[in-house]
Amino acid sequence: MKNWRQSGFVRFLEHHKGNVALSLSVVLYLVSWPVALLDRAAAQIMRAAGEASLVGGLCDLIALNMIFERHWYLPNSGVLQRSRERLTDGIANTIEREWLTPDMIEKKLHQLRLLDRLSEHLMSASLKTLVRHEQLERICLETANFLEPETVIGLFEQLTARVRSARALDRLKFALIKAFARKECERLREKIRNLPYDEQLMAMVDSAIHDIGARLREEDSVLRKTADHWMDAIVREFVSRSKGEIARMVRENLNEMPTERIREQIESRTRTHLDWIRVNGGVFGAVLGCLFALLNAARYDFQAVWRFLMF
Repeated sequence: MKNWRQSGFVRFLEHHKGNVALSLSVVLYLVSWPVALLDRAAAQIMRAAGEASLVGGLCDLIALNMIFERHWYLPNSGVLQRSRERLTDGIANTIEREWLTPDMIEKKLHQLRLLDRLSEHLMSASLKTLVRHEQLERICLETANFLEPETVIGLFEQLTARVRSARALDRLKFALIKAFARKECERLREKIRNLPYDEQLMAMVDSAIHDIGARLREEDSVLRKTADHWMDAIVREFVSRSKGEIARMVRENLNEMPTERIREQIESRTRTHLDWIRVNGGVFGAVLGCLFALLNAARYDFQAVWRFLMF
């Protein structure tokens, strides 16, 4: 129970240290009046320290309020609200030029070793985990439609047009080739359409996927070198296109947020730390006030001040 109370008290001080410091300044100033009945010199020093501490704490409180809040009685207050556009530009430019530069993005993407992660995933993946069943059905149907015999034969005729004219292949051979192509296309289309429901065929596809993952893992394989080349090209293109986009995205997001929400987010993350300004203002104000009071008293009665300090 005692530890709980102590930790609660510490948290209270942490969150309200500025108000606590200002309250102590008020207490110091008020206590100086009854002390004057016992020791006038000591009371004057305490009063000077309390006054200086109060002035320092109140001025710092006003300064912090000018940053986060707008009041009619504080000229040019509401710094965040009035400087929203400059603040937005500053945050966006700082993020892109200092915290998240294109070079940093490129370096991080290479450090992630995306191809190694992809190869590990493919070595343990299956077609069922890579593609949802309804999507697989649609892909198979569209692929089967693309492999329509007449379409494949037309493509074959375009590819062999020059060869036929050069070698003068007879029509019978091409008729046989067309008939074979038509038959194989129909058989292949049927296989593709039935793929989502054929466990044996699915196992064969999964085996091929695992083989691709294994080949992709081998640094010297043709597949890996080709994938590395493609990945480098993709990263370079992405980094090139990202220039200016990060700052633009940050500006757009900040411009969509209400000013009050931006103020609340900044204040919630900085106010407890900025309250140390109020604490230091009160402490140094008290110390300097006490020092100046002693120096002022020493001008008239140095020996009395010396006795006070020795006491």
